[in-house]
Amino acid sequence: MERKVEMRGGGWLTVSRDGPRARLNARRPADGKGLYKVWLRGERGEGLLLGTMVPQEGVLALDRTLSLDELGRAGCWPDFRAECVLAFSFSKSETGKWYCEPHPERLFTDPLLKKHIPGPMLCCRNHKGFSLAAPFKTDHPFVLPGLFCLASVEKLPSGVRLIWRFDEKGWPVSGERAVEP
Repeated sequence: MERKVEMRGGGWLTVSRDGPRARLNARRPADGKGLYKVWLRGERGEGLLLGTMVPQEGVLALDRTLSLDELGRAGCWPDFRAECVLAFSFSKSETGKWYCEPHPERLFTDPLLKKHIPGPMLCCRNHKGFSLAAPFKTDHPFVLPGLFCLASVEKLPSGVRLIWRFDEKGWPVSGERAVEP
């Protein structure tokens, strides 16, 4: 039995069952942006890191073989989704430019704020700290509900966004506009 799954973040994961084991083969185009890690996520959000993709014949690749028991203990068998996450960017972000921050939780010192970051977000750094942005949709749950009163709704080139501002230590700041690219 072979199953091909589109990975969130780009690329494909092919899973082949071989008796009590599963062969997992991840592929994505080589874009030169940085190092990518592949994760499996279970129905309840459990996660299993498969590893870091490496260049191979013009693409980025990761090949693993794991027992079905190991996948099951991690909550990632038989149902799962796959994610390909930019874990390390080869380019430094420019001050005043929006970019996708794959791990915005690293920008915070407060453990409660770290815990509630939903995943990759748009980020813009300036000399006073940084701003984070998330899509604003009236038919979706509010991102970072504990910081609702500090968000502003602004139109960026990428669409209407909720914007939060933070000082250099990751503490919320109010009353300032985000740096426009």
